Amino acid sequence: ETDKLIAERFAAVQQAPGNPENGRLLFQKNCQVCHQLRGEGKQVGPNLDGVAGRGLQRLMEDVLAPSRNVDAAFRTTTLVTKDGRAFSGLAKDLPDGQISLTDIQAKETVLAAADVEERTQSPASPMPANFSELLTAEQLRDLSAWLLKK
Repeated sequence: ETDKLIAERFAAVQQAPGNPENGRLLFQKNCQVCHQLRGEGKQVGPNLDGVAGRGLQRLMEDVLAPSRNVDAAFRTTTLVTKDGRAFSGLAKDLPDGQISLTDIQAKETVLAAADVEERTQSPASPMPANFSELLTAEQLRDLSAWLLKK
């Protein structure tokens, strides 16, 4: 079903390219809390400066099936502390025996590794899997026009 949706949206964008300015506004509203492109946004998720070189097909897959190709550095890690608190986000081991977790709002939490009882990593992307429901086909065309603009 996802492959069918990707094919449909790919064909729609090819037939009627979107408006890059509307796409920029959509990026600001929906994407830049985690992604950076052309100096705008946060660097919680992958930097998107090279996304235009990947092409439309890969862009559709990355947006509509974000867990299909997730780099290990961008998988969500859940840490449970010895006192029972749970934290989730993108983990980074720090040299001083601490772990930094950055959540989807770009808020960083630093914990002592010695305080962590359990650490699990999800194979899924932290990016919402329901983008096809959040954005109309027209909005996806506009967003694609902005992301693929060189």
